[in-house]
Amino acid sequence: MRLSLKRIITCGVISTIMVGVLFFANYENSNASEQKVDRVISKMSMDEKISQMIIPAFRTWNEENVTDLNEAVEIREALQKHQYGGVLLYGSNITGNEQVTRLVHDLQENNMQMEGVSTHIPYFMPLDEEGGIVIRLTAGTRMTGNMAIGATKDATANSEKTGELLGEELAAAGFNVDYAPVIDVNNNPDNPVIGTRSFSDNPEKVMELGIAYADGLSRHNVIATYKHYPGHGDTCTDSHIGTPSIEKTYEELSEMELIPFKKAIESGADMIMTAHITYPKIDEQYTFGDGKTKGYYPATMSKKMVTDILRTDLGFEGVVVTDALEMDAIRTAGLVPGEMDSVEYRVNIAEKVINAGVDILLLPADMNSPEIVKFYDDYIAGIAEKVKDGEISEERIDESVKRILLLKEKYGIFDPSRNNKTTDDIDSLVEKNKAIIGSEEHHEIEMDMAREAITLVKNDKSILPLKNDKKSIFVLGRLENDEKTLSYVLKEIQKDGYIDKQSDVNIDFYYDSSAEEKLHYTDEMREKINSADVVLGFSYASGSSALDKEEAQYIALSSAIDDVHKAEGKFILISENLPYDAAIYQDADAIILAYMGSGLSIDPTDRFSDIGTTASNANIEAAIETVFGKNSPTGTLPVNIPKVGEDNNGKLYYEKDYLYNRGFRLNYSR
Repeated sequence: MRLSLKRIITCGVISTIMVGVLFFANYENSNASEQKVDRVISKMSMDEKISQMIIPAFRTWNEENVTDLNEAVEIREALQKHQYGGVLLYGSNITGNEQVTRLVHDLQENNMQMEGVSTHIPYFMPLDEEGGIVIRLTAGTRMTGNMAIGATKDATANSEKTGELLGEELAAAGFNVDYAPVIDVNNNPDNPVIGTRSFSDNPEKVMELGIAYADGLSRHNVIATYKHYPGHGDTCTDSHIGTPSIEKTYEELSEMELIPFKKAIESGADMIMTAHITYPKIDEQYTFGDGKTKGYYPATMSKKMVTDILRTDLGFEGVVVTDALEMDAIRTAGLVPGEMDSVEYRVNIAEKVINAGVDILLLPADMNSPEIVKFYDDYIAGIAEKVKDGEISEERIDESVKRILLLKEKYGIFDPSRNNKTTDDIDSLVEKNKAIIGSEEHHEIEMDMAREAITLVKNDKSILPLKNDKKSIFVLGRLENDEKTLSYVLKEIQKDGYIDKQSDVNIDFYYDSSAEEKLHYTDEMREKINSADVVLGFSYASGSSALDKEEAQYIALSSAIDDVHKAEGKFILISENLPYDAAIYQDADAIILAYMGSGLSIDPTDRFSDIGTTASNANIEAAIETVFGKNSPTGTLPVNIPKVGEDNNGKLYYEKDYLYNRGFRLNYSR
C-alpha cells in the first residue's frame, strides 16, 4: 500500500495540530489549577498553611487502638483544631474492610465540619501498603513483596500488576496515597530495614520495577510515593532506632542509589519520601544541639540533599514528604537545641526540615494523649513563630502549600464534593469493597506470582522434587505460631498425593520468643530428626544476625543438618526472607528461596474473611509446594549472594566474592 506525498503531508499537519491542541489544553488546565490554588492560599491563615504541611497519626488513645472515630471524641475534636494536610493510619487502626472504609470516610467528613477555616481542604489519606512484609490492610491481599517480584520472569508486568491490585484495594477503602514503592537498591547484605522490600541490588532493575509499580497504583488514582531518598539500601543501621550513615561521594551515589530516583522523576513522580540517613562525603558539617558535638544532618534535614540535589540537580518539582519524624534517627539524635521530645526540640527540627526544601512533616508525634494534642497546638504555633521571626520565610511555606494543593487538585482530592457522601453512599461503598479487598481473584493473582518467584539455587543429586515415597518427614519451623501455615500447606499437598498418606509428618520449632533461652532444640526433636528421611528447615535472614553463630537459628539449623546427615537423611533449606542465608547453610542438600517470612501465623483458610488479620503468606505455601513437586521453580536471583567467610575469631562475615550471581537459577530436570 502506498501513500501519496500529499496524504503524508496532510497526516503530518493533522498530527501536529492535535499535539498542539493537547498541549494548550493541558497548559490551560494547569494554569487554571495554579490560579485556583493561588486564590486559596491567599486566603489561608498561617496556622492553616502550616497545618496543611503536617500529617499526624493516632494509633491509640488511653492505650486502646483507635478504630472508630465516633468512639474517639478526643481524637475527633483534636483533628478539628487544625486543618492538617492528611492523616496516616496504621495496622492498629484497622480491624477489617468495612471498618476501615467507614473510618476513612469519617475522618474526611470530620475534616469538612471544621469551623473558622478559609477553605475546606480534604485530606491526603496515606497508608504504608507496600505488599510483602509491610502492609496495613490486614484483611486485604498481602502480595509477594518486592524482592519476590524481582525474582519472577516477567518482573515488570508483575510489578505493575502488584501496584494495580494494591491500588484497587486502597482506593476501595478511600485511601488516596500509598507510601510505596520502595526503590532502595539493596546492595548491602547486612541491611536490617530494607531487605526484601527492595526489588534488587541492580539499580536499573529497581528503577524499571519501581516505575511499573507506580504506574499500577495510578490506574486507581492512588498517588505513589517513591522512597527512601536518596537510598536506604546500603546501610547497616535501622533508622527507626539509630542514624545510618553512608560513606559515599555524590558521584558514587549517582552511579547506584540515585539512578531509580532520577528515572522516576523523569517519568513524572508526584511524591518522594526522604530517608533519615547522613552523607558525610557530600554534606556539610553542623554543630548539634549541645553546642559542642559536630556531625551531619540526615537527608531529611539537609538543604544540600533536598534542595540542591533532589530539586535542582534531579529536577524534582513534586511533593517531598519526610519519613516519620518520630523515628529515633531524628527524635533522639540531639541534632538541634532542646530536650528530647520537647516542643522546642521538635520545632527546631521542623525549621531545618522545612528550610531544607521538604513539604510535608510526617508524624512529628503519635497523637495518643491530651498532652500530645496540646503538643500539636504548640508545635504549629512554634513553627508560625519561626516564620514571624524570619527563621523560615513565608515564601518557603507558600511553596510547599502550593505543591501540596496542586497535587490534591491533580488527583481530584481538592474537591470537597467528592467526600460528601450519604450513609447510603457509604453502605454501598462498603458492599463494593467486600468484592475487592482481599478478593478471591486477588488471592489467585498473589498465589500465581508467589509460585513464579520461588528460586532453586542448590539441588545436590537432584533430590528435589521430593518423591512421595518419603516415610518420615520432619519440618523444623522457626516459631510455634508458624504452624498455621506450615500445617495447612502440608495437609493440602498430602491430600493432593504429593506426600504419601501413610507418611509420618512432624512439625516442631527451634525459636521460643517467650522464653529466656530462645533456642528450642530438644532431645525429642533430635530423635525425630535422626529417624527422618528428610528434614525441611526454615531460616530467616535479616541484617547481620543470620551470621551470628551464637543465635538460636544458627545453632538449631546447623545441628539439624549434622544430625540428619549422620543418620543418612537429607536436609532441605527454605529461606524465608533475605536469600543471603543460602551461603550460610551450604551443607544443606537443597536450597529454596521464598523471599518473605511474614504472615505465617495467619490461617490461610481465613484469607477471604473481611475482618481481622487474614493476609497470609503465599510465598511459603509456594515454596513448600515446590519442594514436593506441586510447583516447578522458575525464579531467578534478583541479588548477588556473597560467599561467607570465617575470621580468626570464628566469626562469620560476607566476602566480596559471590557464591551465586544475580540471575542464577536451577530448575527441575524431568
